[in-house]
Amino acid sequence: MTPAAGSGVNPPLAVGVDVSSVERVRALLRRHPEFAVKYFTAGEVEYCRGRPERLAARWAAKEAVRKVFGSMGWPIPLYSRIAVVRLPGGAPRALVGGEPVEGLAIALTHDAGLGIAVAALSGRGPQSRWLWGRLPEDLELPSRPSDGHKGTFGTVVVVAGSPAFPGAAVLCSLGALRGGAGKVKALVAGPETGSLPPEVIRVPVAASGSALGPEALGQAQLALRSAQAVVCGPGLGQDGPVAGLLEGLFAAAGAAAWSLVLDADALNVCSAWPEVRRRIPRGSVLTPHPLEAARLAGMELSEVESDRQGFSARMAEQMGVVLVLKGAGTVVAAPDGRTWTDDHHTSVLATGGTGDVLAGLIGSLLAQGLEPYQAARTGVFLHGEAGTRLGFLRGRAGILASEVAGALVEVQEAVRRQQEATAARAERP
Repeated sequence: MTPAAGSGVNPPLAVGVDVSSVERVRALLRRHPEFAVKYFTAGEVEYCRGRPERLAARWAAKEAVRKVFGSMGWPIPLYSRIAVVRLPGGAPRALVGGEPVEGLAIALTHDAGLGIAVAALSGRGPQSRWLWGRLPEDLELPSRPSDGHKGTFGTVVVVAGSPAFPGAAVLCSLGALRGGAGKVKALVAGPETGSLPPEVIRVPVAASGSALGPEALGQAQLALRSAQAVVCGPGLGQDGPVAGLLEGLFAAAGAAAWSLVLDADALNVCSAWPEVRRRIPRGSVLTPHPLEAARLAGMELSEVESDRQGFSARMAEQMGVVLVLKGAGTVVAAPDGRTWTDDHHTSVLATGGTGDVLAGLIGSLLAQGLEPYQAARTGVFLHGEAGTRLGFLRGRAGILASEVAGALVEVQEAVRRQQEATAARAERP
């Protein structure tokens, strides 16, 4: 096993063992000569020609690899898609679909009339190109042309944070930055956002006491005009000035070219002020956790949780928004009836600030050109994958929201590489 950077030595995550009878393989070849060419590659057939013991060992290796995939909950590959190749020096390696699987090692031998193989999957490092969750076939990522510049990848404006919750603006901005936005601008009213990353462009505005209020929008007009997405809500507080801020923002959204993400306190204020709720722009992305969703709908929490997908679909249609109902099995619903449930389940994300990161990430994907439903769906998948990866590599407790943001870099690259590999295989004759 090889150590992953900064995390010590990783024990195997899964082990598969199999034994195959050489005599049984020899008999199969006599009765069904097509057996070898049906389940083995041309290279394997040539290497094993006249040596059924070699074929038996490779059949055992295919079975061992399938057991590893099955124990991880991954789709189990067909025998014909698993191949054993020899590295320089003779060491074996398993390919699945023509590609090596990061962290997968095999050993095989034949003796006493048996082919024997062991496959082991070690912890995959942070640079891994492979994913822990099942990648939806139609998941969209923004294009990243090599000749692009910061204007190519859009601008996100973050309206978040207050003296009581200064970290919310930081985490939301990190989500937008790590999501690939070209520029991130944050409204800043005082020293409480002094820990913003240096890459964030500060937009100085006034505050109404301890909260951002409607006057901040007038001072941020230039920033708002440059935006492709605005993320509003994390850590804003629920004071009266925030309601005025939201009313002004909603009014501006009607004539603006930017998309809007509403999270946390923005949703709580909308729940408390029905006249503000009614003005939420259609096409916005709302990212409530179940209690916030229940308040917004005027329902009991139990009613939301008893039918998460049905509730989300109804709310999305009624409000004309994309609804992201967070939690284990996050649901994304569009006003046109599209729904999708993420299959990541990890306690890593059950910590303060991870929702702020998700809101910033979705804003980043909107700024890069994805339509609201796809931006929400992609953001939820990437967020869940980042948490799952960190849980496997480092542990299920103690991961920080800022670390989830940092993991988004490798996760996006893993998605791109897997999509590229799938496309390349589809193009092969």
